[in-house]
Amino acid sequence: MSVTELNALISLLEDPDEGVYNAVRRELEHVGEAALPPLRQAIEEEGHGTVFLARAKELLDHLGTDEVRSGFAHWIGSEDHLLGPALLLLDRYVDPSRSNAELKATMDKVKQDIWLELNDDMTALEQVKVINRIFFEHHGFSGTRGGAAKPADALPREVLEARKGNSLALGALYLAMAQELSLPIHGVNLPNHFILAYCDGGHLGELSEDGGPGGVLFYINPFNKGGIIHPDEVNVFLGHLDLPVDQRNCGPCHPVDVLRRLIGNLAYAFERKEELGQAERMRELLFFVEGCSTPKRTERAE
Repeated sequence: MSVTELNALISLLEDPDEGVYNAVRRELEHVGEAALPPLRQAIEEEGHGTVFLARAKELLDHLGTDEVRSGFAHWIGSEDHLLGPALLLLDRYVDPSRSNAELKATMDKVKQDIWLELNDDMTALEQVKVINRIFFEHHGFSGTRGGAAKPADALPREVLEARKGNSLALGALYLAMAQELSLPIHGVNLPNHFILAYCDGGHLGELSEDGGPGGVLFYINPFNKGGIIHPDEVNVFLGHLDLPVDQRNCGPCHPVDVLRRLIGNLAYAFERKEELGQAERMRELLFFVEGCSTPKRTERAE
């Protein structure tokens, strides 16, 4: 179906006849993802009545949800698991009516600014110092403190716009930048607080002398402007919680685990804000992602 035919079909959403609407809906569902761009454009145009807007948004939400779930299934089945595309998919899932081209451009700009300052002769600590300077000082990212959990503190778009977020959201963005720059930085599902680890890839999966995860050179705290944490400090923290120093608690985790934890965090935040519809959508997405993930991975709620 051509763009002209699609636009003509979408214009019929204005017709008050439910029979016409049902026929248009079936046809647009048959078209699938190709109907999303003209639907988004039509919603942004002025002059449409409330009936048209309600129907167009309902269809956009329905078709957009299918599109995003398909995207997540493809991402989970991929080999590289770059977190950036998953964050873009998550933003589109929360609000299918919005284009995330601007969001991607912002992420690309931060990544480009970091890349320009890196070189192959830098040590691991020097590389992290560059990321910290660009991410936290130049672009002004910081952690939100105090108060109840809020969706704005975890949503990629809101965090990029406000330059503020919780440890999980900041860590996910930081990790997305590092992955695309091919730096050996991984997420860590530390209980109650999400951090990152700079790793020696040659020893990942091994055990250290104390039985903890091998290959971790040091940890990074994105909530504290990328502060460096020695492994011993993490061990002490886990000891206070009576938890073992092991791969599950302080070892590098898979990007799918980071995504699952972020979705769970959003579900909790939406529920606290009494946006129960969005909270339920997040839980549905979490179940979907869990169903696509093989092997099953453990997660900790933020």
